[in-house]
Amino acid sequence: MKKLILWAVALCSGPLLAQQGITGIVRDAQSQKVIQDVLISVPAFQIQVRSDAQGRFSFPFTWSDQQALRLKHPDYEILDTLVFGNVSSLQFELQLGHMTTEEVTVSTQQVSLRAKNTVPMEVRSLNDLQLSGAMNISELLTKIPGVYASSLGNGISKPVIRGMQGMRVVTLVNGLRLEGQQWGGDHGMGIGELALGSVEVIKGPASVLYGADALGGVIYLVDEPYAQLGKQELSVQQKFNQNTTGSSSSLLYKKSEGNKRLLLAGSYANHADFQLPNGLYAKNSRFHEWVAKASYSWFKPNQIHQFRYAYNNTVAGIPGHTHDSLATPLSFQVATQGRRYSLPAQFFTNQLLSYEYKRFWTGQEFTLLFGQTHNRLVEYDEKVTKPFMEMDLLNSLYQAKWIRKWAAQQLIVGAAGMLQFNLNAPIAADQLLPDAFTFDQGIFALYKYELSKKHLFQLGLRQDIRWIETRSDSLYLKRRYASPNASAGWSWQVNKMQRHRFNFSSGFRAPHLSELLANGFHHGALRYEIGDSSLVPERSLQLDWASDWSTEHGSLTINPYHAWVRDYIYIQPNGNSIDGIPVFNYAQLALGRLYGLDLSAHYHPHWLHQLHWEGNFSYIHFESPQDSAISLLPPTRLQNEVQYHWDFKGSVQKIELSLSHTWIAAQTRVAFQESMSGSYQLLNLNARVHIEKNGAWFLQTGVRNLTNSTYIDHLSRLKNIGMPGPGRHFYVSLKYHVEQQNQK
Repeated sequence: MKKLILWAVALCSGPLLAQQGITGIVRDAQSQKVIQDVLISVPAFQIQVRSDAQGRFSFPFTWSDQQALRLKHPDYEILDTLVFGNVSSLQFELQLGHMTTEEVTVSTQQVSLRAKNTVPMEVRSLNDLQLSGAMNISELLTKIPGVYASSLGNGISKPVIRGMQGMRVVTLVNGLRLEGQQWGGDHGMGIGELALGSVEVIKGPASVLYGADALGGVIYLVDEPYAQLGKQELSVQQKFNQNTTGSSSSLLYKKSEGNKRLLLAGSYANHADFQLPNGLYAKNSRFHEWVAKASYSWFKPNQIHQFRYAYNNTVAGIPGHTHDSLATPLSFQVATQGRRYSLPAQFFTNQLLSYEYKRFWTGQEFTLLFGQTHNRLVEYDEKVTKPFMEMDLLNSLYQAKWIRKWAAQQLIVGAAGMLQFNLNAPIAADQLLPDAFTFDQGIFALYKYELSKKHLFQLGLRQDIRWIETRSDSLYLKRRYASPNASAGWSWQVNKMQRHRFNFSSGFRAPHLSELLANGFHHGALRYEIGDSSLVPERSLQLDWASDWSTEHGSLTINPYHAWVRDYIYIQPNGNSIDGIPVFNYAQLALGRLYGLDLSAHYHPHWLHQLHWEGNFSYIHFESPQDSAISLLPPTRLQNEVQYHWDFKGSVQKIELSLSHTWIAAQTRVAFQESMSGSYQLLNLNARVHIEKNGAWFLQTGVRNLTNSTYIDHLSRLKNIGMPGPGRHFYVSLKYHVEQQNQK
């Protein structure tokens, strides 16, 4: 692979935190001609500019510390690099675009290049993932090796990382922890794809980075960047899905004026029951969703202030609900498609508010984040006048961290805390969980040392404490859990084409209130749950090895892993039922081993520049001396996608066509009283057209489940009632985007 060539030279040194700004120029590495319309972004400041007809660009200030920069142009390789502070002029050279393997990441506690981390992770653009036509965030993420989705229809879905889900996967939105009653298998993420720009997935225990609960991994969602400096942008999008006769409308406005930036966005989606391959409909699988976002930021040469607010409201039907012990799979399949919500139904509301402050000095950086989230979960069973369950989850959190950088070393020291209140409404018919509060406090340190240009060593340590205490007159519990955690990693850059990464990490998850004290009907999960107050924390140790090979024509990543799990908490039926609903008990598995393999490959030949082939393979296995498997263990999966695009000079700028194939193996390794699942295959066809006419128009269309396969996903929460996934369906999306200079 031809090496990306960087010329980032300080032609003249400006004074510390100078206001005169930075200018630069971008050229073609071969012809030395200037390149127009290169997007140059500084992720730490979330600012971006474009090069003009002379290949020049400028930032209105300089910085005192080194910063990661990304240069992006459709005809050239993406260039991710570090630029040292106190420069006033930059020069860059780009290679014609083929393969690129570097990405700027923000999820590992600092903005850095992906190659400068030993932690196993994946970085994906939402724009690339959306070419699949999936209906929710969790389904979009299934294009990533080792990541699956557990769903209860289209409206309720959550990600699964290497067999871990729910409370074992921590989700963050711009650094703010998302708390949305993850203990329930029927509770979704509570976040839409509106205004999201990228996603980063950390696989395996990440307790050192994000504390208790990050046993299986982390989903780190990042909003799309603000408008370019001195510009404002408007995007309008309309989507239609034939299977649900549903639609989604969204509006996004961004403006950057001087050192101030604003983002406003809103969307509404409404979907009826989804259609099955046999032509019938999944009864009560309908949902509608309101989403709103607002963020405001201002910056100075050495600091950034940022306020963000997000609102998500979903009303989703709960399919598969019955008190009839003689129900069959056809009991939940109807000939008429319904749209208006009917009981049982779930009302799910998330609100996120955060303030983030960053300050930069030469060789140092300080970040302070405060956040408040509010989740309200209301479930109606059979009475529209009285909720069966109504719970509020209030979560206050903070994080403070200090970063010190030297020539070849970096030290991050920080503290993080979280205070939760779980409250039941007096009007509710039942209380599955008592009123309680939870308090977390942790301190952490992460050290990096570049032994040479080829070797990078990373060590992390963390100590966490969690208190849980009920506020109920009838039920009292007070628990304290504490655990240290560590991670150690090593990265070896063998040559330009080969890199190896090794990482060892530990994880810790304290029992949740639901696992300790649940005692009641959980209609959304179709079961009666009984907790166990004697449960102890789960612990995990994982070894992770990743080898990357890349050339100018393609790349290959091989990532085996092996985790030892102790005191794994699971839920299993005890054979009894109450009012026709099966009873489940929480229990623990003393020892277990979870191991597997993630493979990914990308081929992009010079001789056919428009062609891309991507493939990935995921295999997960669990062993224990006590049981054969854990429930909802993801089956083996193989995915292939072929993309081809045409570039044009007229109004039609680009046409993209993709054909993807997914093979899911049968899952025969199941837990006690868990049903097996058969193998199946899915074929999807997608197309996207980019038109430039009084702005940019993006028309996307496609057919999912092209062969109308009848399948039941092993991770589907509707598997026990024999409900297949959606049949063949057509979708179409039209997006209009316009940007202009601000009026002076």
